[in-house]
Amino acid sequence: MLWLCVRVLSIPVALYAFFSQPDVVGLTSWRRLLAPWYAWDAFYYVAIVRDGYKPTNPTANFHPLYPAISALVSVVFREELLSLLVVASAAGLFLTVVFYRLARLDLDDVQSRQATALLLVSPFSLALFVPYTESLFLLLSVYCLLAARQGRFGLAGVAGCLAVLTRQQGLFLILPIAWEVWESADRNWSKALRNWSGWLAIALVPLAYLVWIFFRAFAINDVSPDFSSAQKFVYSVMISPTTYTILDQQQFLPPWTAIWKTLQLLSEGRVHWGAYVDTMLGLVFLSMFVLAWRSMRTSYRIYSLVIILVSLSFYTGTINPYISLPRHLLLAFPVFIGFASRYKLRFFPLLIAVLIAIQMTLLWWFVRQSWVL
Repeated sequence: MLWLCVRVLSIPVALYAFFSQPDVVGLTSWRRLLAPWYAWDAFYYVAIVRDGYKPTNPTANFHPLYPAISALVSVVFREELLSLLVVASAAGLFLTVVFYRLARLDLDDVQSRQATALLLVSPFSLALFVPYTESLFLLLSVYCLLAARQGRFGLAGVAGCLAVLTRQQGLFLILPIAWEVWESADRNWSKALRNWSGWLAIALVPLAYLVWIFFRAFAINDVSPDFSSAQKFVYSVMISPTTYTILDQQQFLPPWTAIWKTLQLLSEGRVHWGAYVDTMLGLVFLSMFVLAWRSMRTSYRIYSLVIILVSLSFYTGTINPYISLPRHLLLAFPVFIGFASRYKLRFFPLLIAVLIAIQMTLLWWFVRQSWVL
């Protein structure tokens, strides 16, 4: 019900944010209802669904599973953006159920519901309600951990494989899967080495990434390996070099270097106002992570820590040094389970209402393209 309420509420908020602008160009037919969602990364997903991947096109920066499923759905709806929204919404609904099941392995019913509610309405979670990959990626990642926790490593490997084909960060699912294999073997090396389904699951995740790299290399000529530095290797092999046409100043730095650069820019006041929003939300998430640490399972700690460090390493330039930081941190979803485990929140309905209000404010800025999600 909470997911449905936020999903329904987001529609009039997005429509009003878009059509209350004085310079909006008029649209015809029911496509007027889709116009607010056609912003930022949605441009690229629509292009992939409509035209596929093309050489020298920045769409090669986006992994294929989400647009591929949306392309199948578009056969029915005959509208690319609507299909993207349908897939993201369906994935968000299933995510709600699967995340609750994962939380239920460690928490009681009330805590599990609180963890799921926080996942849905936190300011970091706006991406679950727009035509982005986060809802599908989280659905697959959460199911991957759920299957691994239940000892169904074959299913965990398949889910991890599909997660990699949705977002680059799926590669880090190797770590919690490997830890759960180790735990299932009672931390006995000889017993762990005999767990063939576990090792297969671990192997499937990087194999999927290799398939994606080979596709980019041979189908769209998008890979030109450069081993002269780690930075150049990442942006010539692991990530499409065309990504510089989206953010020309982006780079991966040690997290402490990226943080120091960010603090300098913020103190000088030479950044876009959205940089302060992203930094503030990032601090909130990091605080939640620190507070949740003691209550998190070891595999959750490892995965969340890596996701957070990688997110903090992604420096995006002088205008806004941490563009999209909140939704990148969202991928460290076990933090919500650990936080709900440690704290039984008072006045929870009021907190939910406040968080939804913040989320809808961010949606307003997203639709008006004044803040990058």
